[in-house]
Amino acid sequence: MATKKRGGVGGTSRPAANKGRTTAAGSGPARTRPAAAKAQAAAPADTPAQGKALTVVYVHGIGNKPTPEVLRCQWDRALFGRAMGERTRLAYWVNRERYPSPEPGTCGDRDQGPALNQAEQRILNAMGVPPTMADLHALADTLASTPEQRLQLQRLLEELERAAPAPGQLQAKGPLDAINRMLLKLVSAALLQDVHDFFHVPARAEAMRESLLQRLRAGGGPFVVIGHSQGSMIAYDVLRGLDPAEFDIPLFVTLGSPLGLPAVRSMFKQWTGTGKLPFPPCVRRWLNVAERRDPVALDPDLGDDIKDAKGRFHNIAGDRINPDWRSNPHSGSGYLSIAQVHEQVRACVGAGFDQPVSNTVLLKDLSDQLEARDAGYRHEVLIELGKLGEGQDATPVRQALVARLRQLAGASTGLRGEPLDAAIELEDGLQRYVSARLTRYEIESLRSQYAALGLRRLWRDAGKRALIAQSRSAIQVDAAQVSYRALGQRIGWAVLDTGIAASHPHFLGEGRDVVAAQWDCTERGAPRRFVRADGERFERMDGNGHGTHVAGIIAGQCRAPLPGAAGEAVEFSGMAPQAQLYGFKVLDDEGNGRDSWIIKGIQQVAEINERAGGLAIHGINLSLGGWFDPESYGCGFTPLCNELRRLWRQGVVVVLAAGNEGQAWIVQGDGEAYPMSMDLSIGDPANLEEAIAVGSVHKSNPHSYGVSYFSSRGPTADGRRKPDVVAPGEKIVSAHYRYRPDDPSSWMVEMSGTSMAAPHVSGLIAGFLSVRREFIGFPDRVKQLLAEHCIDLRRDAYFQGNGLPNLMRMLGAT
Repeated sequence: MATKKRGGVGGTSRPAANKGRTTAAGSGPARTRPAAAKAQAAAPADTPAQGKALTVVYVHGIGNKPTPEVLRCQWDRALFGRAMGERTRLAYWVNRERYPSPEPGTCGDRDQGPALNQAEQRILNAMGVPPTMADLHALADTLASTPEQRLQLQRLLEELERAAPAPGQLQAKGPLDAINRMLLKLVSAALLQDVHDFFHVPARAEAMRESLLQRLRAGGGPFVVIGHSQGSMIAYDVLRGLDPAEFDIPLFVTLGSPLGLPAVRSMFKQWTGTGKLPFPPCVRRWLNVAERRDPVALDPDLGDDIKDAKGRFHNIAGDRINPDWRSNPHSGSGYLSIAQVHEQVRACVGAGFDQPVSNTVLLKDLSDQLEARDAGYRHEVLIELGKLGEGQDATPVRQALVARLRQLAGASTGLRGEPLDAAIELEDGLQRYVSARLTRYEIESLRSQYAALGLRRLWRDAGKRALIAQSRSAIQVDAAQVSYRALGQRIGWAVLDTGIAASHPHFLGEGRDVVAAQWDCTERGAPRRFVRADGERFERMDGNGHGTHVAGIIAGQCRAPLPGAAGEAVEFSGMAPQAQLYGFKVLDDEGNGRDSWIIKGIQQVAEINERAGGLAIHGINLSLGGWFDPESYGCGFTPLCNELRRLWRQGVVVVLAAGNEGQAWIVQGDGEAYPMSMDLSIGDPANLEEAIAVGSVHKSNPHSYGVSYFSSRGPTADGRRKPDVVAPGEKIVSAHYRYRPDDPSSWMVEMSGTSMAAPHVSGLIAGFLSVRREFIGFPDRVKQLLAEHCIDLRRDAYFQGNGLPNLMRMLGAT
């Protein structure tokens, strides 16, 4: 062993028999080679790595860490300057029994890792000198912080002393590798518990290896693997046992690595049965980076420790090369920020790898969720089929995808047939999508095989939520009903919401039956249709109340007292009281839903119109929305927006709530939360151009009070003006789902939100179309007329859009 070596940190004993290439080290029995791996033939080991890698996999070091999605983002920003989504993965192995709460941090922070104190640094620096038994006993006294720990360390020393040739002769005649291994065990047991786990606790060591193997087995290579601190030991241990025909690693990067420490090398020598570290057969190039002030990377050059490198090993070392050398020369973000590391990685991944706009398959928000959850968590995924040629049947593509989904999920669950489909909530009846709940491995496996399977995108099946007698006059509906009989007669309108309490007196009675049919889209399979003959299920579809309230604003009428008032009954009438409503339950009874449920409802509307040979449903109201990540989606081009765009082009008017994100509470430096008005707060799907997005104003004094403080405002993330219009949304009284038929005082309830504003516009347009039927099937012209004849409230266009609609003006102009 070279005399320049110093120190040791560190390491479960495994037999040298595990060094074969057919299985990963410590990974169990041989694995079948994945289809994706078969498709990527490994290049010869000495060929350039330029532009070869498709995915970067990180392996972090010891101690507590922020949550995995935050830590990956910190490393992405240090290496690439931005979050990278599907293009990077993180092998995360933090022991949450040891560290119950993640280290606080945000994407904008730097991962500097645990800094060693002066006592720990002195011990590490002293570990390169062959010790005597007296030295080891003194070291044990220094390390032990409790009587129990002192007893544990003394037992380790007694074990070493029994193996010595003679008392006092440990330094002269004892085997140096045995001493190094015992020294490593001594120090790591006291100071570096994660290191101790890797070398001496088989279950924890296996968890560390599996954290990396899981990210590689799913496919998506060739890979750049980057290990920091102990992560470099884990990565090396895994890579040295991988089959190069199955796993292609054009570049392996070790940062601040302890692989050069004698104690660590002694453990690997015992495992591999070799005097030096064998060069991993699946790796084509190995780059080691060491800051000379880094106490963990005491040997800055691993070159003479590697066996059979053949020019494939390269080293970068120096003083102050880590930008964080003053505060912590072992900093992970610091190492990743080094210009030479940037150059080496970019040379491997190619120029287009880190561009903000790329041909993404696994969308960023779903990729972030994969990191945030453990490997066994099942994520809600919406899988978009690839574009088909003219006349091409999508059935074979769908069948192949579903077969692969069942194969992947069946292997992990042990289920088959309907029990499997139910367990993963498989939905394969959508026209252009398949949805399911899938694990990280299953998702990444599909992503790596997307071309062969004919997939286009893997989307997060995003959650959506409900957006919570005087308002009629504000938009001139009452006058239009008297002057033009704009009552919504022979107009059908779909309400995609929590369902409708269809037997409410507002919808049923005195010769009216407003709700024609309802469909439940929240259950697996095709939407289930209910009509009045189905009794309770049809009549009480809404278990939340939001959908009933929204529907009552559009159509229906009744007489009832004001909520909470003891006075006589007043007339409540929808904007288009005679319109026919179609209810689609796409939100559950908690007011939450998924894109796939909403898409199911949209496609059912389109199918109803197709079967009718014309428009049976003329418009659709969606008083729902959710958070929108413009980095993951083209603004207005999510799967949900795309389906709504198709419906618009069929001739159906689409009315959407703008959202209730106009005010946010921001925590300031004093720890107190303060309200702040938020622009750029238009949600999804309200940012769709081919739709009418509606903000909220006061129900009776819109000129005085202007746009509601909670109403989302534009512009959209791509710079378009939204909302399109505003309508009454504050303290709106409408039908209450928990009504008692014999108690009119229970019939109505008050709610506020853009959810209430949107149905005002839906009802207004239904009334307009019932009189000006020549505009049926032309939603672009309807939107134009609506915008041209609004009342200007003299508020900013990104707050009010075109202003407050006026049905009398629309009818008078046409």
